[in-house]
Amino acid sequence: MKIKLIAPHEQHEYTSNFRLKRVNLPLIAALTPPSHTITMVDEVFAPDDLNQEVDLVGITVITDLVPRAYRMADTYRQKGVKVVLGGIHPTIMPDEALGHADAVVVGEAEGVWARLVADAASGQLQRLYRADKKTDLTGLPRPRRDLFAKTEPRMSAPVYVGVEASRGCPFDCEFCCSGQIMGQQYRVRPVQEVVAEIESIDSTDFFFVDDALGMNREAGKKLFTEMIPLKRLWMGQGTVSLAEDVELLKLMRRSGCRGLLLGFESVQKGTQHEVKKIKNLKIDFYEAMRRFHGEGFGILGAFILGFDYENKDVFEQTYEFIIKSGLDVVQLRILTPLPGTRLYKRLFSEGRLFEPDWWLHGYPPDTLLFQPKSMTADELLSGYAHLTRQTYSSGSMLKRFLGMSPWKRTLRGCLMYAGINISTRDRYFKSLRIPQPFVGAANVRGEL
Repeated sequence: MKIKLIAPHEQHEYTSNFRLKRVNLPLIAALTPPSHTITMVDEVFAPDDLNQEVDLVGITVITDLVPRAYRMADTYRQKGVKVVLGGIHPTIMPDEALGHADAVVVGEAEGVWARLVADAASGQLQRLYRADKKTDLTGLPRPRRDLFAKTEPRMSAPVYVGVEASRGCPFDCEFCCSGQIMGQQYRVRPVQEVVAEIESIDSTDFFFVDDALGMNREAGKKLFTEMIPLKRLWMGQGTVSLAEDVELLKLMRRSGCRGLLLGFESVQKGTQHEVKKIKNLKIDFYEAMRRFHGEGFGILGAFILGFDYENKDVFEQTYEFIIKSGLDVVQLRILTPLPGTRLYKRLFSEGRLFEPDWWLHGYPPDTLLFQPKSMTADELLSGYAHLTRQTYSSGSMLKRFLGMSPWKRTLRGCLMYAGINISTRDRYFKSLRIPQPFVGAANVRGEL
């Protein structure tokens, strides 16, 4: 069979220019028996060719891109091509996904993909393939990264190669479904297998895609120690709690870590108590930032606005932390009630969702989709807009730059700081001009 694997993407002027060659499609390609021909399309890098001759199409679907994924699936099915949908959203909403597919994969694909391909080849494709257990991460095949379209790196937006060292998240935050999808049991890959995979990558820059990198401290220290001789540069995402272990941070630095995406989520104590990964933090945010910057890490700090426990003071308090801590890059998001989360179920039961199936309608990021509790919708939106303008004003960017973490003291670091912050500012400012669909104050976002 001729099989095509697709990661959809919607290109808007307010979408991020962060470019990552993810692990999921290359890994599924590597799991495919060699008797079949594989094509791989990631629309971040290249558009899909709908006229390509193909027998089976597999589409990975995240909630933010449901409309695009379903349109693609419907188009292929109209052409007589069998379509399989998998990923986070079909795992949460399999019945909905089946309305646009010949088959749906629920859960991790490793345990069912070979059987699905065999069934499709014999004309016996089933409607649902459910992974009944979590994947053993030992002995995973080497992802087929050779199938990616060739890309050109840019100084302000280099192309990162995704690497997976672990799966699962032990936390159970109300607004997140990661633990439900990947399991709350934290699973690590054998260190030597991860190191061998990194050695095989023809790039100096890679990104750990783990939801909770280094959560197993012993395994993390062993991995970073083995990575030191590789002399690679890397970034990743993790929790603020990484800063509790100074030895771990030093090994991360020596292994080539240059930056981390960290979910601070909220600066207000009431909300922090409700966010499981923050609740038991043994140091405060300022001390964590001092330690991260002390090792030379650039930090992208992520905040979510709109939690029930947050009041109007959260905007001023968040800006104060951003400036005083010298955050290198800032991500500001309005709380999104993702399907499958306890947050979604609670807001639905309380009658606070503006649109229960909002993901089917193509709303842009940071659309307010629910009625806030501790402030009005207008207060949340105007506070969010003001905080965004403050954070990405020229004065704020200059103040944060003059904090000058060691990673920025090179020409490449300075150019990356400027490029990432300016592009992020432009993206946010453009998104602020889009009217909110469910709130009467259509001009809350205002003119910039």
